Amino acid sequence: MPSILTINSRGGVGLTASRDYFNMSSTQFKAFIKGHHTLLVDALRSFDISYDALAPALTPSVAGRQEIALIFNIDLIPSDFYGYEVHKHLIPLLGKDSTISVLSGDILLEPTIAKQLAVEAGIIQSPQAEWGRQFLYCVYLNNLSEQQQRTIHDAFADWPSFVGLAPMTYSSRLKTVLGTMLPTVYVKQGKRMLTLGAEDDWVYEGSEISFPFKENGYKAYGVHDSLFSALLSYKIPSEVLPVYQEDVLVSLNAISDAPMELSGFDVEIAEAKHEYLLTKKFAILEAVGLEDLSVLDLAAVIRANIDGGYIYRLQENVDNTVQFTLAIELKKKTGSPLVARVALKYFPEERKLRLVTMT
Repeated sequence: MPSILTINSRGGVGLTASRDYFNMSSTQFKAFIKGHHTLLVDALRSFDISYDALAPALTPSVAGRQEIALIFNIDLIPSDFYGYEVHKHLIPLLGKDSTISVLSGDILLEPTIAKQLAVEAGIIQSPQAEWGRQFLYCVYLNNLSEQQQRTIHDAFADWPSFVGLAPMTYSSRLKTVLGTMLPTVYVKQGKRMLTLGAEDDWVYEGSEISFPFKENGYKAYGVHDSLFSALLSYKIPSEVLPVYQEDVLVSLNAISDAPMELSGFDVEIAEAKHEYLLTKKFAILEAVGLEDLSVLDLAAVIRANIDGGYIYRLQENVDNTVQFTLAIELKKKTGSPLVARVALKYFPEERKLRLVTMT
């Protein structure tokens, strides 16, 4: 089975609504998820769109790539359609070859509270920043280069409504808050834009949102809600709040008839795998001060970060095992944290996770 890049069931809608309505068993729900994934892959392929090529937009950003939040004071945007005005200016800046998820929406906090969280996150405030009295508007982008980040910031710098750019590559309270509020509006892959569809077809040419895609040289495709919301919506990596536990279980159910909370699982690292990490992945271990740890101590570090991790790349292997990848944030000896990607095989009967690799 091809990897399922991500499943988004935050909020209890989409796939989980169908599961609950039809009272599906975990075995039935697993087949239901896989069936929808196959539908999506095949429907995209019919338009010459590769599902796997969407990986940079649907999974946590790799080293050297950035995530950002652009924040605007809607009081100072001279239009009731403030979202359109922002995206009209943003779309030409994204670069024709990039693959990016774009999320946006209102920040449903008092501006003074939002400002406090943004300052904690290291926002680059606009010199003329006015936080206003109403809710703020936010656009969140992932998988950006540093040059793309600068280009986007500079293009909005003179906007009176632009409050600033908050770096979102690493964890912060603001990042966790935005993870509860912002939906994916479109997924950009090269010159294609995938958006939430309103027609009965699984995927079709056209868009239900009036952003200027065509005017900027893009071809838009609508994707049926049951596929877009669950399988094409980027989940902002953030603290796994209690309301997200169901999301973790749904992700595990995609590869297992026995989805279980990971809090009670042990992490196992084979001696040979430990030697491999020390030789082939030494730079990663050294950067976060793990190079001298024993097998058991390294397993304990991974174990301690599992509950706050981000599960993606769900797959079934040829040896009939199943695995997922977990993004965990580790503090480095100096500088910014390091986001490590840990592939783990899942053994629910033994309540065990076995390390495959770490990058």
